[in-house]
Amino acid sequence: MRTTWAVLLLSLVPAIAAADVWQDRVIPCEPNKPGIAALTSSSRILYVSDCKPNGCAVTRSSQDSALNNTSSIASANTRMNAYMHSDEHFAQVMECVRRTMAPFDIQVVTEDPGPMVPHFEVMTAGTSFELNPNIEGAGGIAPFINCSANRNNVLSFVFANQTSNIDYLCTAIVHEAGHTYGLSHTLHAPDPMSYKELGAYQKDWQNAAQTCGTEDSSPQRCSCFSGQQNTFRALRETFGLNPELAPATMVISTPADGAYVKAGFPIQARFETPLDWLSAGMSMDGGPVQAADNGFLAWNASATIAPGPHTITVSGVDFADRTASQTVNVTVLASCADGAACPSGTACLGGTCLPGADVPGGLGASCNTHEECISGSCASDGDTNLCSGACDPGNTCPEGFACNNNVCWPPTDGGCNAGGSGPATALLGLAGLLAVRRRRRR
Repeated sequence: MRTTWAVLLLSLVPAIAAADVWQDRVIPCEPNKPGIAALTSSSRILYVSDCKPNGCAVTRSSQDSALNNTSSIASANTRMNAYMHSDEHFAQVMECVRRTMAPFDIQVVTEDPGPMVPHFEVMTAGTSFELNPNIEGAGGIAPFINCSANRNNVLSFVFANQTSNIDYLCTAIVHEAGHTYGLSHTLHAPDPMSYKELGAYQKDWQNAAQTCGTEDSSPQRCSCFSGQQNTFRALRETFGLNPELAPATMVISTPADGAYVKAGFPIQARFETPLDWLSAGMSMDGGPVQAADNGFLAWNASATIAPGPHTITVSGVDFADRTASQTVNVTVLASCADGAACPSGTACLGGTCLPGADVPGGLGASCNTHEECISGSCASDGDTNLCSGACDPGNTCPEGFACNNNVCWPPTDGGCNAGGSGPATALLGLAGLLAVRRRRRR
């Protein structure tokens, strides 16, 4: 089977030119040969070595092995000088590497697992010249193992002493690890397997169909895929998701389940996932899905939506192809504008047919805040708080209510009622006004 050495070029500019493959060669990779495993049984340990304090010895060999630091890429027995940057600098690089690998069941370590524990290794130290003068200028290199005969214990390199760019080093480490997992270069810039914009920002594995290659003008065959390559799904299928990965959840924050709403009511939701999300949308009564606009889970129902019961579902899919959804049921209130009659069990106020006190939040129901009321107004006589609303023109109110100080209130023994429109002061203002009027009557 044909394999290559995958070379990552180092550059001081954000956009990296395409790297010519340094050397083609044939490596026997029979699937049943001892030490060779199918892609789905690869080791889940990724060891990133900074070769501190004394550097790392690399032995020239036809076998690439992380267990004993042998490499077919090395031109001779050599020593890679230790990571030249500070421990804090290395810690920042590793924080980025762990974050990038976090979706998958891959354990990223910085302590050598030892010669008896299968693992992949990215030796992050030295320079390309130290490993092989013929690859001087490369930022990293890995023996690319075809997916049909993926090997465990593969050793790859990132030449950390040639740059201090944390984003570059982070991307280079996961890039070279990706080659040993069977991934090809991609033309999709946000993916770690792309040469584009290296070092400009932290990259993430992309759940998207990607064309393989290093230059847009020269697309290449994806070694492990018949067509395009999806790096996120490839790693998920190889290693599985991180068992500690938080689940994806969808929460409709408004309207509440069982709410009575007016036509054109707002719909808002939260899609919570530790990953980016692929898509999200809202559907009404099982109809067409309305996609989230610019990533905001917010919509408005139609202003002409029919009165009566309706079902709202908001769902989303994250990068792990996990779907989360929630459904709520609402009742759209009928309009009584222009003299239209209200359905049985409702009464007209403010142009809307409101349910009565037998419905939570209905006209005349007990309340403590405006938000509890379908009318949006909670009034008080100083002793009792009831859902109400401003009187209609002509000081008219529904049957069973009288207009007192422009507030519809159940008739009492001549006491006056009043209401305010300010959301924070209506109850207090109403109670205070009633107290003043009562003192005047004494």
